[in-house]
Amino acid sequence: MTSTFKTMPKEEKPREKAIKYGIEMLSNAELLAILLRTGTKEKNVQELALTILQEMDKLKGLKNSRLSKLASIKGVGKVKAITILAAIELGKRLNINENEEKIKLNNTTEVYQKYKDKLENETQEKFIAIFLNNQNIVLGTKLMFIGISNKSLIEPKEIFKEAMLYNAQRLIILHNHPSGNPKPSKEDYFLTKQIQNAGFLLNIILIDHLIIGKDDYFSFYDYLKGDKKNES
Repeated sequence: MTSTFKTMPKEEKPREKAIKYGIEMLSNAELLAILLRTGTKEKNVQELALTILQEMDKLKGLKNSRLSKLASIKGVGKVKAITILAAIELGKRLNINENEEKIKLNNTTEVYQKYKDKLENETQEKFIAIFLNNQNIVLGTKLMFIGISNKSLIEPKEIFKEAMLYNAQRLIILHNHPSGNPKPSKEDYFLTKQIQNAGFLLNIILIDHLIIGKDDYFSFYDYLKGDKKNES
């Protein structure tokens, strides 16, 4: 398949521009074009990049895109889509590491406000672990499990294996209810106790388990201390 990208003046090609002027001087479409590498018979690689940005509602839509949606765009396919999503995920992880450096979580509300956007609009259950030191400073965050309607699929040993890699002394866990209702199930109570007990053995304290719903949440910490918001 021949791309018309080859007919572009050399100085206009994204790679050459990056080398000459610096990667930060490239537009969003040019950065995306580097990831795509080639275009199609109908469009050069920059035109394909612009099409993707238009169909995905610019970077905001691309940030939260799914493989099937991205791959369905003419000229993209699964290989290019995975390359783009891998770059996006790497950027997210770099951003998380920078943003979480020396962040201290002081209360339940702070935890909810910081992490709600990651969970409240998800259509699948996702389970996130936050690893902290003994001063409640975040050492790292990791998505541990996806699609956890059956809580027995969650392995506490995997959570604590990760916690030990961070040398964490405290732990906060969060998961979402796609229904939007954050009220805990019997399985949620059991899981919280199971992780709490495992933490005692390893000297890693479970501070809280938050269930994220739509514009609302449930905190086991608040519930146990008698917060009226969490008693229903």
